[in-house]
Amino acid sequence: MTVPQQDVSARRDGYVAGRDLHLHVAGQQLSLYPEERFATPLTYDRARPIFVQYLNPEIRSCYGRPPTASFTETDLSQALHATRLAVLATDEHLILPASYLFEVPSLSVFLTRIRSLVVRGTVHYSSHIADLDSYVEHKAVEYRSDVRNPYELTPHRSLTDGLVWRPRYAQNTATDIGESWRAALEPDGQLAGTLAGIARRWPVRLGDVETHLREVPERLDGQAFISRFVRATVPVTLEAEERARVDMFLSREYLASYLRDLDAAIVADFDFGDFSCGVRQMQAPLADRVLSARSFDLGLRWLGIHEFVHRGARWRDLLSLRSTAEFGAVATATQHPVLRARLREAVIRGRKRIKFQNAATVQQAHTVVSVVASKLDVTLNQTDPDRRAR
Repeated sequence: MTVPQQDVSARRDGYVAGRDLHLHVAGQQLSLYPEERFATPLTYDRARPIFVQYLNPEIRSCYGRPPTASFTETDLSQALHATRLAVLATDEHLILPASYLFEVPSLSVFLTRIRSLVVRGTVHYSSHIADLDSYVEHKAVEYRSDVRNPYELTPHRSLTDGLVWRPRYAQNTATDIGESWRAALEPDGQLAGTLAGIARRWPVRLGDVETHLREVPERLDGQAFISRFVRATVPVTLEAEERARVDMFLSREYLASYLRDLDAAIVADFDFGDFSCGVRQMQAPLADRVLSARSFDLGLRWLGIHEFVHRGARWRDLLSLRSTAEFGAVATATQHPVLRARLREAVIRGRKRIKFQNAATVQQAHTVVSVVASKLDVTLNQTDPDRRAR
């Protein structure tokens, strides 16, 4: 079977209606066998955009990457690997916060490498303020304590060429983090242990340690709610473990703010780092917004399209591949343990109909996905009496 190559725009159109045929189940329990009732529903929604968190300097620093260092070739290669999976993980867009235009080293190089996605409208940038000059004025105040304030520069308008602006509607990220910060200092909060550790070293002359830490949002006085500014408001040096906990907490709450506001998901759990900052350990629905890159890549290897996706495919090939209902079914299956087992069985069943081992073209990738998706549907029908009845 040969599928003609398509040049598919990322904008919502007719194909979206069939994007998750067979396996798209939101907020419901799915039974494959009468005795298999999942404690956790399958809530992977391909209509959610993907928030590109793996470029964020503060998040990267939580995983040992210097926040101000330029990207090496290895860093860029990893970012592009992640972006290929992000494109395949959604029928929607990729979203960058507007701050990346100024704070991410080598962003211009990255955008050049994904230019084909940009011109197709697949990549959006998000902020509360549409006007870039006004945005820079606002952010310059937040970073006024930096020796080199990234927002003192003239706006890089060329970077936004082709990017679609996507407004944020909720309150700003610093306000969201401030509310979570106070809750985290409660006796059962996420930073209660950190508070206790700091209290043991706290000089009596400085007053009540808990009061001081609760006032950190006010002490920041409009600065960005990031780790180095927070530490500057605390008059004792944080130990390495305390610093790591604070860094991870702030990045996790930053991510949670964007995921809630944009109704977005992230791709994380890469071979080269998790980059989820513990969001998957949060309560639903946020925990359901973290998609596993390892599981995606495992599924691509089973299908024999991993090398094509990460080495041979053009960006338009990936947009074409993800636009099919069959790929939506296969991608969804990679993200659930029981469906992943069914996907493996479908791949084994489908190999007899595929005359090549590894796809080398987008047409071959379409073929193998179509064959496996049909076998996956057969497997589900054979093992789910309720589905057969429908």
